[in-house]
Amino acid sequence: MPNRYDGSWTIIAITAQGPCATRTRYQVRIKDSDASVPGREVEIDGGVSSTGSVQATITSGANRVPISGSLDVRGSGNGTWHTSGGLVTCTGRWSAQRAG
Repeated sequence: MPNRYDGSWTIIAITAQGPCATRTRYQVRIKDSDASVPGREVEIDGGVSSTGSVQATITSGANRVPISGSLDVRGSGNGTWHTSGGLVTCTGRWSAQRAG
């Protein structure tokens, strides 16, 4: 079911602790509450609720990154993330801006 958060979003992930990249930018597409990262081999389990709550796990190979946070109807959002599994442990925060 389509929701008001559908569309393109620019996500900036900032690492607070651990050896992960300091700052990473992603273009995320939300459609019918499900998120995807076009052009990247990642799987996203979860998405955005009709109230803007974000709960998902991003998986790439052995690396899993649970994320949580929220988006607002004005076109911005933020939250936290951490790695789970894989070889490194990192934590951080993310911010979002509607891209289109």
